[in-house]
Amino acid sequence: MCQTFNFYCSNFSEVLAELRIIDRRAQGWRAAFYYLDNGEKLKDCSAKLQWAMEGFQVTSNVDSCLKELERHEELRKGQERLQKEVEKLHGGQEIMKESQMTLLKGQTNIEESIKAVRDGLSAIKEESNSQGTFSDPSTVMPPEPKLFGRTEYIEMAVQLLFSITGAKIAILGPGGMGKTSVALKIIYDALVVDRFGDNRCWIPCEQATSVPLLLDLIAKSLNLPTSSSNDRLADIVNFLKISKLLYILLFDNFETPWDIEGQQSNVAEVLATIASIPSVSFIITMRGNQRPASNAIDWTEPRLPSLTQLDLDAAEEAFVRISPNAIGDRELKPLLQKLDCMPLAITLMAKLSEAGETVADLLQQWKSERTRLLDQPGGDRRNSIEVSIKLSLKSRAVKRNPDALRLLSVLAMLPAGAAITRLPDICPSIPGWKAALRALRGAALVYDSADKSRIQMLSPIQSYILLYHPLGQEPLMELRASYFKLAPEGKTDAEHPEFKHIAKELSMEESGMEAILINALHDSNGDMEEAISISLSYSKYLFHQHPRTEIITEAVHVAKETNSPMLAHCLKWYAAILAAQHREEESESVFVEARDEFRKLGIEREVADCNGLIGGILSTRGQYDEARDLLQKAVDTLLALGDIEGAAWRRRDIGTAFFFEQDYQSACSIYQQARSEFDSVGNRLGSLRCLRPLGEALRLQGDYDAALSALEEAWLGSVELGDLTGVAYSLLSLGTTLKHMGNYSMSIAKLEESFAIFTQMGDASMIKVCTRRIEDVRRLLAAG
Repeated sequence: MCQTFNFYCSNFSEVLAELRIIDRRAQGWRAAFYYLDNGEKLKDCSAKLQWAMEGFQVTSNVDSCLKELERHEELRKGQERLQKEVEKLHGGQEIMKESQMTLLKGQTNIEESIKAVRDGLSAIKEESNSQGTFSDPSTVMPPEPKLFGRTEYIEMAVQLLFSITGAKIAILGPGGMGKTSVALKIIYDALVVDRFGDNRCWIPCEQATSVPLLLDLIAKSLNLPTSSSNDRLADIVNFLKISKLLYILLFDNFETPWDIEGQQSNVAEVLATIASIPSVSFIITMRGNQRPASNAIDWTEPRLPSLTQLDLDAAEEAFVRISPNAIGDRELKPLLQKLDCMPLAITLMAKLSEAGETVADLLQQWKSERTRLLDQPGGDRRNSIEVSIKLSLKSRAVKRNPDALRLLSVLAMLPAGAAITRLPDICPSIPGWKAALRALRGAALVYDSADKSRIQMLSPIQSYILLYHPLGQEPLMELRASYFKLAPEGKTDAEHPEFKHIAKELSMEESGMEAILINALHDSNGDMEEAISISLSYSKYLFHQHPRTEIITEAVHVAKETNSPMLAHCLKWYAAILAAQHREEESESVFVEARDEFRKLGIEREVADCNGLIGGILSTRGQYDEARDLLQKAVDTLLALGDIEGAAWRRRDIGTAFFFEQDYQSACSIYQQARSEFDSVGNRLGSLRCLRPLGEALRLQGDYDAALSALEEAWLGSVELGDLTGVAYSLLSLGTTLKHMGNYSMSIAKLEESFAIFTQMGDASMIKVCTRRIEDVRRLLAAG
């Protein structure tokens, strides 16, 4: 504020200096002529005094200003002496009357100007005493925010501002990421306050819907007076240059003026002109990922990265600060993950919690209501997720590219985003997808994964697009066709030669695949049999990689509703996945249901196979005789039908019944017989699945070398096939065998590999087994 006052005092002093010169030169009889010749200069001085008075009306350092005025009181006394001299000449100098009148008018103007300044300053002082400020309310700096996370980001920005004079910093990112809060936290940092003092100015650019309004906001933030000047930018620049003090300007929400139609070059000129002043640093916050006027402004290096979502711990801190009753709530982290830890979404959800909603209820409501849950009637970008997203959709880049919104609707169908290399196949009807993607990146509606291989979207944005901009039928069919090709029927069994390649592609697209399948299974206008078929094929892949029931459960439900002939097959694989999850009781019930459906269809082979699978479950309960009886009947039936492969799988289960009964010698014999049957039909997967339990049985008989050889072959073969389940179990058995052989370090290495794969598969039961065995080996290793 003092700098603004000094600026006007400087101009006021210049005018008074000119008047002193006039006073010295206009002595005695020369006075009349001198004032006659300099009448225009007196008028100019009067105008300048008037301009200075306007400036003083917005200056808060009133006492200093009054003292400055008193130092120039001698001017008035000088003018009184001049008047006396003129009066002496009056009697004999009638010819000079007209000049004297000009002089008197000039004096009167000066005295009136001085009086007006004095009166104005007195009024200002009274207003200052009652209100304490002269700042325009629209540009008063908001209070310092409470922030969680972002520590390194803020420290980096502060260091740039503290060490570099005239730093130019951009804080970019999607709407709702807390860009304004981060910028204010930087502005309030102690180092920034020390460096810039009171010369820290906030410019709320969301009000700047035109270039003149932008300039007016800048002037207000600097406390410049209203001016009739035709060049407001020049006024701002002159003020900043003359002050010669360090300033920092915060242009908040700069996307508003930047996206004014047809005015981008003018806005760029304003920013670049201010950027050219060495003593001025500035920060802009802006939606999107592109810095404005990059061809005209040298943005300070290193450039700050775009803001992304908070980490989970910071998100939890932010939530419980608003809603302390959520502290320790087990549902809180799942809720925050559903929100993708987006700051604005966290704040709004926490306020609902504070108002009495339980976290569990909010999580359930989010699943059904999505962004509507966080929308407030009449809200703005600060308190409505939907308003914030709408603003991003209205950005210049998105509006100018009609394909951008179409591509966004496609990507919204895929919770984990899409591989960039697959976009041409995913949306063939959008040939301009590359330009559309650039537009979406520029508006920060999508972002690249850490390895730059995938394009992704924040959960609140995805939910909004699904709700208000759903994908049309034609692009939806294209998207389905692209994903259905990833799980071709008959090729997702681990023994198929193409399984490893298919598994690799599917492993990167599981989230998208499951979203597309759920959508297809619920689409009454779609090909339901195709959707059930692909769901079954995909579930076979899951059985071998990491058994999950979500898709097969939905497929069974739809198959029952539509009386699909594929119901029995869906039930059988549903039961198999339940068994792989160690849910034997449920598995048995579903196998019985599947067997009954196959019996209705007259498929004797499948009926026998289901009986054998039920026998396998009985063996896990210790019902060994009953289990072997059912299994042997299944083997006999399958061999009679010529199904050697099916008989080999059930024979393997007979070996497992002997294994559980601790008859390891009989188990070894049966496993070897089953393996020979698999080899005879070229089923390598079945052969390897016999080899691992064979190795276990050999170990339990004390034949460690033979066990190690069998298990290593099972492990390497499973790796080659891409059978993740086989790899995990083989490593577990290898680690256990190595422990018994005294090779503790190698044992721990194998067990830890197994632990990692079971963790990836989400198999909690086997994770516990691995953990116990690792702890056992570590104790042995420590004991030496």
